[in-house]
Amino acid sequence: LDQELDITYSANACWGFDKGIGMTFFDIKALHGSNATTVADAPGSVVEVDYYHSSSLLTLSDEEIVDKAKKDLDTILGAQCKSSEVLDAAVVRLPEGVNWFFPGSYQDMPDIKAESIGNMSFAGDIVHSSHGSWSQEKVFVTGIEAANSVLGRAPDTGILPLAADELHVRFGKEAVKIARNIISGPKKDSGRPSLVDFLF
Repeated sequence: LDQELDITYSANACWGFDKGIGMTFFDIKALHGSNATTVADAPGSVVEVDYYHSSSLLTLSDEEIVDKAKKDLDTILGAQCKSSEVLDAAVVRLPEGVNWFFPGSYQDMPDIKAESIGNMSFAGDIVHSSHGSWSQEKVFVTGIEAANSVLGRAPDTGILPLAADELHVRFGKEAVKIARNIISGPKKDSGRPSLVDFLF
């Protein structure tokens, strides 16, 4: 964009613009650092918009997708974004490029360090991790965990822990736990996060 926007968070999950389609937008200068070679020459903000579960958007032209992304950002970021112009854009289409998690799938995901091949490590959003992040953030974190494994470092070297849950999130988790106990009895805690825990 031709202007520097005030974007509070570097990664922002959003929904509600299209039925069944989610999106995350990223402030690339905040993620890479404003002096990084990937963004150093950009006169304004560099924003990446990812749409997922978005097969209905695949038929749109590149220009239509850029227009949609800009319109969605205008809605989220308000007047500062509305007054900015797109200087450059690239559209990448990845049909069926999102993993399909399902209840119970966590137990079948691999650990960072392969059990059967000593010099192999895994990274991605389908890998066991005690960090608690999901999606793109989990891919990043497990990549660092895999590198730490290869280099013989402590698994959490260079990884920031997640912030404590906000009050309303803690309340919601406790309410769900109580409801589950009432419906099906106490759940054994494996100590690992589950997508079921994330969804319900």
